[in-house]
Amino acid sequence: MMRLILLLSLSLLLTWPAWCGDLSLLSPQVYNGEVAVLRWQGEPLSFGVVRFRDEVFYLYPDTGGAVVLLPVGLDVPAGDYLLLSALVDLQGRTTATELVLRVDYKERPKEHLSLPERMVTPGAKAVVRINRESDLLNEKFALRSPRFWTTFQRPVSEPVSSVFGKRRVMNGKPKSPHSGTDFRSPHGTPVRSISNGQVALVSDLFYTGQTVVVDHGEGLLSLYAHLSKVVVEVGHEIMSGDVLGEVGSTGRSTGAHLHLTVRLLGERVDPLALLAISEAYLDP
Repeated sequence: MMRLILLLSLSLLLTWPAWCGDLSLLSPQVYNGEVAVLRWQGEPLSFGVVRFRDEVFYLYPDTGGAVVLLPVGLDVPAGDYLLLSALVDLQGRTTATELVLRVDYKERPKEHLSLPERMVTPGAKAVVRINRESDLLNEKFALRSPRFWTTFQRPVSEPVSSVFGKRRVMNGKPKSPHSGTDFRSPHGTPVRSISNGQVALVSDLFYTGQTVVVDHGEGLLSLYAHLSKVVVEVGHEIMSGDVLGEVGSTGRSTGAHLHLTVRLLGERVDPLALLAISEAYLDP
């Protein structure tokens, strides 16, 4: 019903005169698995939405206007996608805009790994635990808190050892693409939050070992895995760069490293793409 109302409203708004301001994509082209940034620069809004791939996203107040981060999932096919927006200012005036986002396909590497069979094919008891932990994580990734994030920074300074989206074959069995980015950090390296937020989860999980999840608001969350030590608790409000714990090799891991996952409105996105957006568009 909401989608129908939005579409009817947009069909009318497209015939109405626009008011002062500009809605634009900060980059008209992205790759699957990345993030598109749509920004309104102009008069303050009381309401703003955009329709992308049959889903409705809200624009949130930002310096000089409003902004929304749009998740472009790994499975989004290449092509041109229409973004249809409806905006309402504080005086109740309305305007609508059509933009086109180009999504190109990025070929990602394939990796063959050999691990102990118990790490590839868990037993029945482990499966029960894995399913329970998956439900817990999905509950956290569904959070839609007020905005905490501002800009973004790397959690560690060491180089990347495994990229987001890498296709993995473990003991000859194809597995899901790599859900995050791995950093080649030695044991004990401080792990820092990529932005402002609130700690949503601290737990020892089957796959990711000692894990911290930070809620950055507006459906953006980050997960830090395989930690050897955690120094925060659930509910802690943290600033960008605050230490969450230390690099380790807990959970399903073959050596010390940091695994960072980013979820945006439930969709896995490339952490490095988010950092690149911050450097290019969001930093003051």
